[in-house]
Amino acid sequence: MKLSLIIPCYNEEECVEKFFETASSVFEAQSYKTEYIFVNDGSEDKTLSLLKKIYVENPRVNIISFSRNFGKEAAMYAGLKAAKGEYICFIDADLQQRPELVAKMVELLEKHREYDCIAAFAKERKEDSSFARFAKKKFYSLMTSVSGIEFVGGASDFRCFRRNVADAILELCEYHRFTKGLFAWVGFNTRYVPYEIQERGGGDSKWSLGKLFSYAFDGLVAFSTKPLRWPLYCGVGCLAFGIIYTLFYLLFNIIRRQQLSEAAVLISLLFIFFGLTLTALGILGEYIGKIHIQVKKRPVYITSESYAAKEREKFAPVLQEELEREAAELKKLKIKRAKFKEMKRQQRVMEQLVAQQQIEQEALEAEQEAEAFEEKVQEGKKQEKKRKVKAKKQKPRSEEAEDAYTTGPESGFEDE
Repeated sequence: MKLSLIIPCYNEEECVEKFFETASSVFEAQSYKTEYIFVNDGSEDKTLSLLKKIYVENPRVNIISFSRNFGKEAAMYAGLKAAKGEYICFIDADLQQRPELVAKMVELLEKHREYDCIAAFAKERKEDSSFARFAKKKFYSLMTSVSGIEFVGGASDFRCFRRNVADAILELCEYHRFTKGLFAWVGFNTRYVPYEIQERGGGDSKWSLGKLFSYAFDGLVAFSTKPLRWPLYCGVGCLAFGIIYTLFYLLFNIIRRQQLSEAAVLISLLFIFFGLTLTALGILGEYIGKIHIQVKKRPVYITSESYAAKEREKFAPVLQEELEREAAELKKLKIKRAKFKEMKRQQRVMEQLVAQQQIEQEALEAEQEAEAFEEKVQEGKKQEKKRKVKAKKQKPRSEEAEDAYTTGPESGFEDE
């Protein structure tokens, strides 16, 4: 079996059939076999009945049904224990996480042997409130700071990983599970890819604000003992303040030769005893933290790869082939980079040529416009000249009459 899809379901009667139809259409086009592991997490609707119908019609479907709702973490753990594939993938049944992206994850794992896990992180959605985006960002930064493990912002349980990663997760048999933290804790080489959360195939989200807060708090407690140290820090601070306050107060009264105030003495004693109490609680918390970590029975370390000297004949050819493949890929990468640089150079040259041609074209157009304007001006001058010549040849009647009226001796004027 190549791929095992683990699909936790809780009251998803409106989605499971649509999900299976979509996933089947995607993975039937692939050359590898896929098994579907549906985990019914105590659904109260017709989810289990619909799953049984799918199971009867398809031989590659597996169903695990809980007696009650144990939560998504338990469902993923149960599916992980039942998975037989070389690659395993967690995906929700509501179609907000698309099966098409799972096929791309498998392709990345096939192509890049250096990756052990492909994890998807959700892009910020416009419909998310500013408070929700702020809370998510702060939660992941807080988890990173208090646990000492890097949590990628927006990273979800939607991920595809190899069998060795699944075996490492199964070794962590703690009851209160926080899968995002477990994947971060076991390590391995993980590549994070972005994805857009799609609209639900039907129904409503089962995650309320209270459940999200409880889930975040469980993750914080499961992967950090630093909250147990906070009383110790507060206690040491209060104790130091109480001692300094008492010393300064005594010194001040000795210098001023005043009697001690009962209220001031009481305040200093309260700070001192309160600080001692919190310090004792903090020390106790340190021991409880060690117990907290020990009872999880996590392995001291997890081996990603192991090559024994006695098995050198078995592994040496494989490693040599892998090294040659890496060298070939590096050579191809260098060639691609060189081609890319040459393409960029040619592109810059072409852009410069196009810009030069555009400048020359604009200059030519400006010159043609100037010539056309000059021709128009000359034509106007010619027309004006013709008009003046014509005006001289054809004078107005008033001027002709004035020219005809004379007072000379040949005018024939007679005095009446």
